[in-house]
Amino acid sequence: MDRSRLKAALAFIERETHLRTKSYRMLSDGIQGEFLQAFSMMARPAAVLEIGTFTGYATLCLSRGLRRGGHIDTIEIDDEMTDIFLRAFSIAGTGDTVRSHIGDALKIIPGLDGPYDIVYIDADKREYNRYYDLIFDKVRPGGYILADNVLWNGKTTMDTPPHDRQTASIMEFNSRTASDPRVESLILPVRDGLAVIRKKTGTERLPSQAP
Repeated sequence: MDRSRLKAALAFIERETHLRTKSYRMLSDGIQGEFLQAFSMMARPAAVLEIGTFTGYATLCLSRGLRRGGHIDTIEIDDEMTDIFLRAFSIAGTGDTVRSHIGDALKIIPGLDGPYDIVYIDADKREYNRYYDLIFDKVRPGGYILADNVLWNGKTTMDTPPHDRQTASIMEFNSRTASDPRVESLILPVRDGLAVIRKKTGTERLPSQAP
């Protein structure tokens, strides 16, 4: 992707999100966007799944590292966002590398084939655990699941966290992925907390097992 077109598209998204939505705080900022770009460029994915397009900022950042012929499936339930992100994708020149799906991710995901090299979760916090269940078998061994907002404004690290459904669900997700023997995971204090979860291949060796 041409860097200047990407820069113009991201600037368009920032401007339009602030002007036309009430949820501009949901927009990925420059630091997180740069991280997603760098991560994608290191992983060189052939296929990415994004749950929660919003206005398309993270979508474009993740598209930077796509292999030739690769694609992103991105899902957004709010069809009012399409005017912004479809225009942004056009500015960036994504062509058919970005496939937009409008509707409930819980209904759309089962119909997607995969396998995916990266799955990025940034949608309804109450459903993180259901998303995890639905996408796990669609992630290739050695692939990554990224989940945003896992610190949830610091609520998930409080000694006495609030009892709202969002906080409870994210805490359950964090605990579950930290103890899931099928993955390796960590939480990076980037913006509102980003979980990086690697699906094991089944051939990993412990340090003591190395030849």
